[in-house]
Amino acid sequence: MGYFIRRIFMKKKSKNLKSNNFKKSYIIAEFILSRMDKEKILQQAFEIKKRTIFPTFEEKEIIDIADQLIVERNGVVRSLESKVDKLSNRILRDVDDPKNWQPSDYLPDFSGEWVDYIKEIQIQSSALSDELLIVLIGNMITEEGLPTYQALVNRPGSVRDLTGTQDTAWGKWTRWWAAEENRHGDLLHSYLTLIPRLNMRAIERDIQHLLGSGFDPGIEEDPYKLMVYTSFQEKATQISHLGTARIARKQGDEKLYTICTAIAKDEARHFSFYKGVMMEIFDADTDGAMTSYAKMMKKTIPMPAEELNSIRNPNLYTDFSEVAQSTKIYTAKDYVGVIEQLNAEWEIKDREVTTIEAIQAQEYLLKLPQRYLKLADRRKNIEFSFDISRFDWIK
Repeated sequence: MGYFIRRIFMKKKSKNLKSNNFKKSYIIAEFILSRMDKEKILQQAFEIKKRTIFPTFEEKEIIDIADQLIVERNGVVRSLESKVDKLSNRILRDVDDPKNWQPSDYLPDFSGEWVDYIKEIQIQSSALSDELLIVLIGNMITEEGLPTYQALVNRPGSVRDLTGTQDTAWGKWTRWWAAEENRHGDLLHSYLTLIPRLNMRAIERDIQHLLGSGFDPGIEEDPYKLMVYTSFQEKATQISHLGTARIARKQGDEKLYTICTAIAKDEARHFSFYKGVMMEIFDADTDGAMTSYAKMMKKTIPMPAEELNSIRNPNLYTDFSEVAQSTKIYTAKDYVGVIEQLNAEWEIKDREVTTIEAIQAQEYLLKLPQRYLKLADRRKNIEFSFDISRFDWIK
C-alpha cells in the first residue's frame, strides 16, 4: 500500500524534500488509506475494469489500490495452502471408496432386469405433484451449470489452477470437488428422463441457455468473497435437496428420496470445506474477512440459476423460486437460517475488529437475521397461485 501512497504524494515530496512536511503528509495519507472503505474501492476498481481497458489516470490510481488489496488477500489465502490440503483430504472421497457413489448405483442396469425397475420409477413418480417436479427440475438444471461454477472458483489468483493439472492444494480441490459435483447433474438428469410426464427437450434447452448466459455472483476478484459465496451456496443447495427428498418421500417416491439425500450429503461435505477455509481467513485477517462477508450479504446471495430465463418465459427463475418458496423446499426463512449458521460458525459476535469499516460490518451482520425474518414474515401474507402453463417442462 505504501508504494501507491508514495506515488500519490510524489509532487509534494519534490517540493518538501528537505523538510518534515513530506513525512507528515505521508503519515496522514497512510491514516486516510487505513480508513478508506476498502470494499467500495474494490467494487469501483472492478467496475472500471469491466468498462474499459484504458482507464484515466485517476481511475488507474483506484485500480492500483484495489489490486494491492487483492494481492494482500491472495497472500492470506496462499498462506493457508497446508490447511486447505489437510481439509480437502479429510472431506473428499477417494474414487474407489465404497462410500463414493456413482449415478449408476441409483439407475436401471440395462444389462439385467431393467424393465421392472423403470416401471417402478414411473409408478412412484406418477404420484409426484407438478410443484415438486418443477423444483426438482430447477435443482437439476442448477446442478448442470457446473462448468460455470468451476470457472468461478478458479477466478481469484490464489486459488487458480493455471494449467488445469497443477499439484497444488487448491488445484486438487477444485478438480476433485467438480468431479464429485458432476455426478449430481448426471444422476438427476438421467432420473428425469425416465419420467414420461416431462418435456426433456425443453429442459435441456434451458440448461444450454443457463450455461450460455453465464453467472456473476459479485465476488469481483476477491478470494474472501468467493469463500463467503461458496459457503452460503453449498448450504443453500443442501437445504433444497433435503427439502425435495422430504416431500418426495411424503408423496411416495422412495427412490427419489434416496437420490436427493445422497446429493445433499455431498453438498454438506462441500459446505464444510468452504466454511472451514473462511474460518481460517477470519482468524488470519479478521477485519478483511468481516467486511467481505458483509459486502456479499448486502448484495444478497444470488442463486446459481438466476439466469434461468427464456424467450418463452422471461421470468422463469422468479417463477421457479416462487414454487420453491410455496412448497417450503427453500424459503426466505431458510435463507435466514444459513446466515445465522454462518454467523455462529465464524464467531461473528465474538470477533475483535479494529477498523471502523469492520466494526460497522460486524454490527450489520449481527442485525441481518432479524431484518430478514421480518421480511419473511411479510411474505406469509402473500398468496401464491401456481400456474403450470408458465413452465413447459411438464407435458
